Amino acid sequence: MAVIVLYAGFHPSMAMDGLRNFMKNTGVETIYILYDNKHDRYGAVSRYNMRKLMRELGFFNPIPVPINPQSQKSVFSRLYALLDHEVNEKGRSVYIDVTDMPPECVATVSMVSMLYKGVRLYVVPTMEKGDFIPPPGTPRFEEWVQEKDNKRGLEPIEIKAPNIVSRERGIFREGEENLATRIILVLYEHGGKVKAIKDLIKWCGDDPLDPATKNRYSRLIDELVKQGIVYKSFSGKRRSVSLTDIGRILAEAFIESHTFRRKVSRIPGQTLFQEANDIKEVWI
Repeated sequence: MAVIVLYAGFHPSMAMDGLRNFMKNTGVETIYILYDNKHDRYGAVSRYNMRKLMRELGFFNPIPVPINPQSQKSVFSRLYALLDHEVNEKGRSVYIDVTDMPPECVATVSMVSMLYKGVRLYVVPTMEKGDFIPPPGTPRFEEWVQEKDNKRGLEPIEIKAPNIVSRERGIFREGEENLATRIILVLYEHGGKVKAIKDLIKWCGDDPLDPATKNRYSRLIDELVKQGIVYKSFSGKRRSVSLTDIGRILAEAFIESHTFRRKVSRIPGQTLFQEANDIKEVWI
């Protein structure tokens, strides 16, 4: 049995076709539907098709998950919380349909998926490809190509990524027992920066005068620097530590996941369908 994550884009029928394959061959336990919650025309289409999928998949009691597909922070934090719940808490396999996602959303989904075992991405190929393109070598072909080249680009947006291979390395495990997570969250709570490592040690509740503690923090901060999660700057003998952009995104993902798990833990339902109804309230 699998957990399926769909995206409500322009082609919900294709999403349904892909889902039917899992229903036939693997079995489907839970369905999440990511949808665009921006207040623009793309968001309007996505919400319309999300409601269509919700109706067609009513038997599974699908769980809608609002995101801004153009925001790395939004996609990363919501998907991180979802996967942490399904993979780490429930031990389930998750399949994510990226067919209709915008490219920046696909990039972030791919990145988050690499942090977890048992998560797979898939696309649903179309039955007809390129049938709407005029025959090459005809006058209409050249006109059509020129007409399609009708958009101009803005400044490129970098997709931030930590320099990690797998969540198993330990950096991303939540809980007070994990010092790396605590450092990231404490920095975030204090505006993302600390002027001296000794202050960070105090904020984390440890003794900055203890040599073993100081060495432990220094080693771990160096590891976080290698991961691209924090960076250090020097001013005389003082070493300030700051979260990078991806460090801030990770901190918000930790918070989103913690909040999600806390709310889900209060769910009194005894069946999957009752749980799904309550999880909808958590997301929306």
